[in-house]
Amino acid sequence: MTATYHKLESALFDKLAGGGGGPAAIEALRSAQLSKHQLLIGYLLDRWPGPAGERDTLAGALERARRQRPDRYGEIVGSPLVGAWTAIAARAERAGRVNRADFSHLGAIAMVACAAAGADGAADVPVRDGSVAVPTLGAAAVPPVDSARLAARGGRLTVHAGGTVVELPAEPGVESPGWQPVRLLAGASAGHRISLGLDDLDPYRHGHHAPPSLRLSGAEVDAWRELFADAWALLAGHLPERAAELSAGLRTLVPLQQTDPHSARSATIRHAFGVFGLTLPPSAAEFAVTLVHEFQHSKLSALLDLTPLSDPADDRRYFAPWRVDPRPLAGLMQGVYAFVGVADTWRALRAVDALADSAERHFAEARLQVDRGLAAIETSGALTGEGETMAAALRRVTDAMLAESVPPPVARAAEQALSATWQQWTERNSTT
Repeated sequence: MTATYHKLESALFDKLAGGGGGPAAIEALRSAQLSKHQLLIGYLLDRWPGPAGERDTLAGALERARRQRPDRYGEIVGSPLVGAWTAIAARAERAGRVNRADFSHLGAIAMVACAAAGADGAADVPVRDGSVAVPTLGAAAVPPVDSARLAARGGRLTVHAGGTVVELPAEPGVESPGWQPVRLLAGASAGHRISLGLDDLDPYRHGHHAPPSLRLSGAEVDAWRELFADAWALLAGHLPERAAELSAGLRTLVPLQQTDPHSARSATIRHAFGVFGLTLPPSAAEFAVTLVHEFQHSKLSALLDLTPLSDPADDRRYFAPWRVDPRPLAGLMQGVYAFVGVADTWRALRAVDALADSAERHFAEARLQVDRGLAAIETSGALTGEGETMAAALRRVTDAMLAESVPPPVARAAEQALSATWQQWTERNSTT
């Protein structure tokens, strides 16, 4: 297993620092994430709990796939929920909680990579509750046995378990007997295209502060697809640079259970680049904003894998204008970076007649929130050199947004909302 030392080019860092980035910067982050996944896979192989021959077979299969089609291998091993698995399994191993199923999941990853690259192989894979997870693709229904065999031959995958054979369709997203695919979301508008997995099957899709949804019904998937297409049309038509970034880096959405019928939820996992969890947003505009918001978190988390932005010894807590609990500096930076994208998105959506009034209000509020949060970051005295560069870039973007004209009543309402949040924060966190 090989890995590459990654250092982001200064021009790409500068683009990311201001809250944007572009496809080239996203590809650089994805390349670094692939290397991280490979390092963690190597860590797990070194601590393999089973026979050495089994470990060597998996390592050999991964290497064959990498050599034969490095691009397709990279798509699989670099995929976001493989990243989630590497982090979960490595943490469990370090904590002494060795889970055979977690380790054996690598067999499924290796075989999917082999099939994608046109290499042949076979591996034992775990069975969980009568199901075999096939990463990025779906799950096969099998008898309740301990393990199954996943084979890659001629670019196709077949599951063998307890006398049952499930042949996976050649095309992703297609259902067949014994096979539940990861359904797909697609968008095509204004010259920008995207295709994502709506993954309600992967066993490593949890960790979003709300439980992942169980299998969605066909009607529910249709609702997701319709709303996503409308959201994509807004982004492609009004924020083409954001759309280009998302096309380059976003690979999966994880639907979450709607535990609170009155609020939408979304969250990004720190160690899984290109995926986030969410409940179905209430509108296409909210969906568009959520896509940008959560991908901002993904970008910054991936950037932090390459360079520190703040002093980890800083243990102070700060006011984040979008919430009432005190936040560490790193959390405040995540929030500011995400809300720069939120403000930018609402700014652009003011051009949509049906959204103009609400977008104006959201833009006015978000830019003030960013300004207040960024001011705390700038005066923290706990930034690295790269963190100072990012703060300066975000300040330029924020000041440009603050210079844009909004109706005086809207501006006053935004200021009052920020003041009310600060008052609530002060009352909740007062030590006197």
